[in-house]
Amino acid sequence: MATLKNLQEVANTAPGSYVSGGFQAVVSKVKQRAAKATGKIFYSCSLTEGNLTIAGLSDRDVTALEGKLVKFMGMGIKRGNDYNNVAQVNIGDKTTILAVEGGVIPVASVPQPSVVTLPHVIRPLPETFIFPKPEVDNGKKIEGVTVGMAINKAVDICTKTGDVSEEAIWHWSSTLIRLAQKLQAGNLAPETSPEEPSDEQPY
Repeated sequence: MATLKNLQEVANTAPGSYVSGGFQAVVSKVKQRAAKATGKIFYSCSLTEGNLTIAGLSDRDVTALEGKLVKFMGMGIKRGNDYNNVAQVNIGDKTTILAVEGGVIPVASVPQPSVVTLPHVIRPLPETFIFPKPEVDNGKKIEGVTVGMAINKAVDICTKTGDVSEEAIWHWSSTLIRLAQKLQAGNLAPETSPEEPSDEQPY
């Protein structure tokens, strides 16, 4: 299972090197910018953990994550060059961005003037993709806390399997929530009769 690095470890990574696993930090001071040479839109922000703050650059709009604790995981996290003695990290378009509260930005880039329409995207993405508002299943609302906990556990599962995509996180989160609903409704698994001791080691 990939381990999240602390922000100091990210800052200590050599410029130009990729950051494996990922890290988490509080996002602040998000600003939209445009590259002078190409006019391409990107976003700068401050990433903070404890007393350490580094600079972040992202191809995707992270405005909606202002003030939130966010996990950056998977591919495309690269240590940039220092700017004014401040470490910088670049967040690629394949990086999984997950707000601890439950918000997710999918792996699609924010459309540029030459829009490439992805199969599941009908129009340009909004600032961020948030998992659907609490659903009603069999007359019971799914609370935000439950959704957040399910997403966090789903990320752990997906990190183990190596598929940290929006679809995989959504699938496992939904599976865990359905299981929790069964238990809350008193639908417990049948008790098993005691078995003979086994020589197999538990997981």
